Amino acid sequence: MTTTPARAGPLRAVARELLDLVLPVTCAGCGAPGRPLCPGCLARFAGPPRRCEQAAGRLDRMDGTVLPVWALAENDGAVRRAVIGWKDRGRADVTPWLGAAVRRAGTAVRGEVRGAVAGPARGTLLVVPAPASPRGRARRGEDLVGALARSAAAGLRDAAPLPALRLARGGRDQVGLGVRGRAVNLAGRVRVRPRTRPELAGARVLLVDDVLTTGATLAACRSALEGAGAQVAGALVLAVTRPPGSPTGWLEAAANPG
Repeated sequence: MTTTPARAGPLRAVARELLDLVLPVTCAGCGAPGRPLCPGCLARFAGPPRRCEQAAGRLDRMDGTVLPVWALAENDGAVRRAVIGWKDRGRADVTPWLGAAVRRAGTAVRGEVRGAVAGPARGTLLVVPAPASPRGRARRGEDLVGALARSAAAGLRDAAPLPALRLARGGRDQVGLGVRGRAVNLAGRVRVRPRTRPELAGARVLLVDDVLTTGATLAACRSALEGAGAQVAGALVLAVTRPPGSPTGWLEAAANPG
């Protein structure tokens, strides 16, 4: 029997509730029982978003401009386990928790985002998610980063989510690739959806992604959007990978020098 799309959502929710009776919910970050993210792990995402673009060399376009990026946390320990569980191990129950954190972050950076691009911008601020690979989206059954973009737009208020980008087939998973490998893997594959071009022309855009590592994904997204006439004001990510040689806590230290 084929389940109709209209009923798939409720049936999936019922199935999840039944599964929880057999396999009690545990924290995706530390494994503690009780909820998708325990208070301690959730607190890692709850602080003020911090600028982190200095961690990713691909964001420097050699013309004196670097894309501003705000991160909620460092991508290590419980944060890394939670993001991997959410993205690659079927922990879609974490989405509302991460979405709430991103919504608060959107509110916190609202003023900075709107002031990040010089000159006039047309219309509503657009919040664009980094595109998932066709294989990854099929495996997960939904666009997880797209859900984060919707939450960020809600926090920013006068903003609208727009899934304007797609990732063409032909590459491989970015995990395990270095700076050059990630750039080569994405070359020519991040493309603007034709139907969104009228909305992008002259608009101010905030990018949203899950983790910032080398900056190759955000750089490719920025290039594609600017090619469509958009002004990319910055990016918001859940977590940032610590630069080689940096101590634990470098993100907090960078935000609070001295």
